[in-house]
Amino acid sequence: MLPRAGRPLISGFARTAVLARAACLTLLVALGALLAAVPAGANSSHETEYALSIVEGESTMPEDSILHTSGWVHPGAQVVVSIVRGGVTVARESGHEGVWLSQVPQVGDVVTLESPAGNLIGSVVYDGLPSIDPTVCAGSANFSGQRSSGQTVEGGFYSFTAPDHYGNVHRTNLGTAQVTSLVGAGYSGSFLTPLALGETVWATEELKTPLAGNATFTYSSENDRPVGGCPPPPPAPAPPPPPPALQGSIFKLLRTTIHKLLVSGWLSEVTINQPGTVVEDLYQQGGTLPAFAARVGGKRHAHKKPLALLLAHGSASAKAPGTVSVVLHATPQGRRRLKHATRIAAVLITTLHASSGQTLTLERRALSLHR
Repeated sequence: MLPRAGRPLISGFARTAVLARAACLTLLVALGALLAAVPAGANSSHETEYALSIVEGESTMPEDSILHTSGWVHPGAQVVVSIVRGGVTVARESGHEGVWLSQVPQVGDVVTLESPAGNLIGSVVYDGLPSIDPTVCAGSANFSGQRSSGQTVEGGFYSFTAPDHYGNVHRTNLGTAQVTSLVGAGYSGSFLTPLALGETVWATEELKTPLAGNATFTYSSENDRPVGGCPPPPPAPAPPPPPPALQGSIFKLLRTTIHKLLVSGWLSEVTINQPGTVVEDLYQQGGTLPAFAARVGGKRHAHKKPLALLLAHGSASAKAPGTVSVVLHATPQGRRRLKHATRIAAVLITTLHASSGQTLTLERRALSLHR
C-alpha cells in the first residue's frame, strides 16, 4: 500500500459518485443474469429492451455532479452511445450492456444508441426538456413546467444527509409530485407538502417506442435544480391613461327651410375629438328647454313654462375622432307644428357622448326658419 502522501486523494463526493456508478453497473449485470435465467416464454412480450437517458442540472451539492448520458440494453449486448453536434461526434462510449458518459448534449445535439456498433436503435434531437417553472419554489406546492410533445412526466424532491465520517452523503427526505395534467407542451401538478430551501427538485420525461420483434426503446430526460426562493409577483398593470377631455364643435350647418326640413331633413357636420355619439335636437322657442331649471334669481316661478316642443332630432356615431354628419328629421309633433308654419323660432342643442362616458353640450344656437 502506498503511504498516505503518495496515494491519490478522492473526496467523499467523488467517492460517492464512483460507488454509485459501480453499483449501477453491478445492478445492470445482476439484472441481466437474473432475467437470463428466466424461461424463454416468461419474457416473450419484450424480447429486447433498449434505454437512453440524459440527466442534467445540479443539486444542492454542485460539487457532486449529476450530469450524465447513459444507455443500456437487455439482454446484455454491446451498446454504444454517441453525442453528435453539427455532424461531428463530440462524445462516444461503448460497453457491454451499459455505458455511462459524464457529459450531456447541448440543445440541438443528436444523441444516438447503437447495439451492436453500427446498428442504430434510436436517436433523439435533444431539446433541453423537461423544464421546471420558477414558481416551483420554496413555500410552494406547485409542480409545473414544459415537456417534449407526447412524453409522460414524473417528478419529486430530495435532500442530502450530512457527510458521514467517510465523507459520504445520501439522499433523504424524498417526496413525489402528483402530476395531474399533461396538456400540449406543458405539465402541471403539485406536492403534498410545500417545498423548502435546501431541497432539490427534479422532473423526468419519458417516451417508450415499440420496435420490431417485441423490442422497445425508452428515452428519458431528467432535469434537477435546487429549490430557490419564489419570484416576486409581476407588477400590477399600469392603469390606462385618462381619456382626453371631450371637445367638439358644429363644423358646418347648411342653410335650410321649413319645407326642406319636412321633405329631406337638415344636414349639419359636427367635430368630436374621440369615439362617441353626436345627438342634435331642434326645439321650438318659448318653452322650457332641457337642463334649464324653472328658477330665476333663486326664486321659483309661480307658473312654470311648458316644456319646449321637440321639432326635429338626429344622431350619428363616430368610430374615431373626426367629423360626422348628422341629419335632423322632423318628429311627428314637429311635423304637425311645421306643416302650416311660415316662420318659426327654434333652438338647436348639440350634445356629444364619448365612449369613455363623458358628455358635453355645445353652445346652443338660436335659429329662425322660414317656409
